[in-house]
Amino acid sequence: MLEPKNRENLATLIRSGQNFGVNVVFVIGGFIRESYKGSIHKFSHQMDTQSGVSNVTLMYFETLQEFLNHLPAQTTLVIVETIEGAASLPAFQHPQNATYMLGREAKGIMKSEIDIIQAHVKKLSDGIPDEHITTHKKTAHLAYVKIDTPQSLNLGVCASIIMYDRCAKLAIAKPQ
Repeated sequence: MLEPKNRENLATLIRSGQNFGVNVVFVIGGFIRESYKGSIHKFSHQMDTQSGVSNVTLMYFETLQEFLNHLPAQTTLVIVETIEGAASLPAFQHPQNATYMLGREAKGIMKSEIDIIQAHVKKLSDGIPDEHITTHKKTAHLAYVKIDTPQSLNLGVCASIIMYDRCAKLAIAKPQ
């Protein structure tokens, strides 16, 4: 979550996450910085919904760049944002190993931040042969998905929809 503005959005994400098999929730800035002086531990002691925090690891980063520097290896960073080129959620194929980034509730992820993310992921691929970049599972990738709605969604609701969609589609894709 990029700069979440309130506790309720993060609590919703944690609660939904524990039901949909999320391992880690990354928080970048936002109310954790402002209300808890960057201490995710203080937040976690106050917001343990259904023992969700004990089942879902919370990690806090001050800045987008700090988060990118600690992006898990061999992952596809999926930007959830209504931008040109983003796949519509019904058609989107969720990567097996994915890290999802949801933008600010009011203004989303800014173009300058997307540029930083794209440059960082490109840098991760430096020195890797072109034929491996698009097909190799151990290469960092970037994907974009959007939820088509007439108006913006609450951040916690948006995250829950993405998690449900991922679980439903991956369950269908698994061999029986």
